[in-house]
Amino acid sequence: MLEKLGNFIDTDVLVIGGGAGGLWAGLSAKRHAPSMRVTVVDAHMVGRAGHAAFSNAWMAVVTPDDDLAACAREIVEGNEWIADQVLIYNTLALSYVQLLELEKMGLEYPKENGKFIRRPTRGLERIRVLKPVGGGLEFCWALRKALEKEGVSIVEQVFVTDLLLDDSGAVAGALGVHGRTGESFIIRAKATVVATNSVTFRSGFVRDLTGTGPILAYRVGATLTNAEFGYLRPGTPRFYFEGITYAIQDGAKFRNARDEAFMERYDAKWADKADVHSITKAMVMEKQAGKAPLHLDMSLIPEEKRDDYLSSTVAWMDLFYKKLGARARIDMFSKTEYFPIYQITKMGIKTNSECCSEIKGLFAAGLAQVACATHFAELHIAACNGTGWIAGQSAVRYAQDANTPRITEAYISELKNAVAAHYDSRARAESDEVLLELQKVMFRYDVSMLKSDERLRQALRELVKVKHKIRNARAPHTHEFVRLSETECMIDSAEMILRASLARQETRLSHIREDYPERDDSSWLKWVLIKKGADGPEMATAPVARPLFT
Repeated sequence: MLEKLGNFIDTDVLVIGGGAGGLWAGLSAKRHAPSMRVTVVDAHMVGRAGHAAFSNAWMAVVTPDDDLAACAREIVEGNEWIADQVLIYNTLALSYVQLLELEKMGLEYPKENGKFIRRPTRGLERIRVLKPVGGGLEFCWALRKALEKEGVSIVEQVFVTDLLLDDSGAVAGALGVHGRTGESFIIRAKATVVATNSVTFRSGFVRDLTGTGPILAYRVGATLTNAEFGYLRPGTPRFYFEGITYAIQDGAKFRNARDEAFMERYDAKWADKADVHSITKAMVMEKQAGKAPLHLDMSLIPEEKRDDYLSSTVAWMDLFYKKLGARARIDMFSKTEYFPIYQITKMGIKTNSECCSEIKGLFAAGLAQVACATHFAELHIAACNGTGWIAGQSAVRYAQDANTPRITEAYISELKNAVAAHYDSRARAESDEVLLELQKVMFRYDVSMLKSDERLRQALRELVKVKHKIRNARAPHTHEFVRLSETECMIDSAEMILRASLARQETRLSHIREDYPERDDSSWLKWVLIKKGADGPEMATAPVARPLFT
């Protein structure tokens, strides 16, 4: 009996990850099959985890008045054709219906004359975006309350260590440990949706975004993709605000050490209004040319608009401004240095347009799923919403025809023993030291952003030493075990990023190869695929399908 081996949960659909993608996946599964048992598990608090909760929750929405096909094409072209065209189209098609659903949940979206107030966003002509009053915290909490109302089971503080496989090789749930008590959790499920991802290497969103989801899937045989692309953005350590897009719309410009506004030289059409990966690429090139330090000149913003940038409806952002006081105005509107930042990887699980992986019983949503090479900022949450809904529906379809998975006590005991082998009460906590060594490899701008064959291979050699350290580290308690496990996932992700970056021999979007400086559509309209090999990750390619737009 599995109940003897830990806290046993039997469910029909399991969703791993309590951010926007996971919340929508759980809601979708329950709405499509009200009689089914649906469980959402998160290592922290459902509705307070992931990227969306700590953002302003700006999202792209295509209304009935918009040209859906033209909007979808714009996203595909903006991704330089590395995109699942059908999934992008379907995600945007869902966006307005989901917006109305969010309103029904109690979220307030400002309107004028009965229509939602939307704003243009950077680098796109057709797409319009909007955010709820209260930002991401209110957005995700409204979704959590909707799940509770529908009867979705919520399991919190449980860190998933393994995806379970039944005797046919299908994914059959997950094994986890409670992050505080160390208790084991065995969750048996007919269908499993992975909706936790993104790796910041703890440069931001430090608690959550450690990339565990795709690595768990990879370990049971799922194909990953898109590791060579990342979300690049400009930033400064002096303060943080989600508003560079709108600061630029109000007149701000990026300038170099010579006080030159440089963006027109890199993007004649959009200049400073280009998407952030274009701005970041330009910043890298300016730095390479010896024109740093760089800054965002916000002195051009009219005085009457400046107070708008010194407060936020998002509680945690507003707290920053209050703590900084008058210093915030000085820093924001002076020549505070900005840097090009590699914020998160865009690696995820390769699926079809229904968010089904190639492994039976395994589905992906949110940032664990790859709809396109790089999400424009406000497409992040729109994609989480849409893929969550689609993945939840696909998981239900599969679960309706699936039998209860067969999982043996011997199998669970073997996995639990592997977890126990990472503990040693006499050990010293080393996860932070190992993480620092990893950051030293991956935070170099000439590795993560401006890439070359030589530097990528050198980074891989340095990473071998970091991998050796993590394999020899042991945890004196559960908190450190979770930290070590997350760090191991980040190290695995780093290796995949470096190997995929070597594989793609061109420059495209956020992937900048100094030794292959041109975009090469004749050779590289392809996904770089990552498969588990005998000696580690192996690279392959697959052509990008173009069924809608060419």
